Amino acid sequence: MTRSAPNRLVPVVAIPEIRDYERINAELVRYLDTGHGQVRLAGAEGQRLLVAGLAGGWNAVVEVEGCAGPELAADLDAPGLTVVCRGPAADGAARGLRSGRVVILDDAGAALGYAQQGGQVVASRGVGPRAGLNQRGGVLVVLGPAGPLAGERQAGGLLFAFGDRLGPHVGRGRRGGRLVQLGSEGDGLAGVAAEEAETFRSLLRDLDAWLRAGPE
Repeated sequence: MTRSAPNRLVPVVAIPEIRDYERINAELVRYLDTGHGQVRLAGAEGQRLLVAGLAGGWNAVVEVEGCAGPELAADLDAPGLTVVCRGPAADGAARGLRSGRVVILDDAGAALGYAQQGGQVVASRGVGPRAGLNQRGGVLVVLGPAGPLAGERQAGGLLFAFGDRLGPHVGRGRRGGRLVQLGSEGDGLAGVAAEEAETFRSLLRDLDAWLRAGPE
């Protein structure tokens, strides 16, 4: 583990040296509580529940390097925190997200954003089946191909995806919210309501540097 002074080098939490997700998250919180604006979790090898269950008023970016295991950033409730997964993320990433941002720059597994309540989730590549399952609030953006049953049982929030990249059975059992199917030409926003289009543009504009950087 590399330690550094605030506002200088980015501190690194070496996941393989700790392994236990509760200890990993506790070390992350320690750095956030001391005012670091960026923390890197390095060497993820499928560990579950990284950055999960955290709640606080931090204003920071958490980078996750490697392969994040199931339920990355589940139940996160930290409005000023942006979690950037530089590699793939397994099933259930951003499950129950309350606030904050989760950005996945490589492929994501099934049930991305399951039961999301708030915050924003952006997946820049492919996602597995049932993205946005039981979504209740917040914004979920899928920029790559989506597996079957995207938006299943959606009850609230906004789910953006390109219509020509969606798998079958989109929105099965939807009860509310908005499933916005983007077009294949230009920015995909032709015919999209102005308020929803601005939400989409604003989020991607804020995250542009990360999205351009791409996966590891």
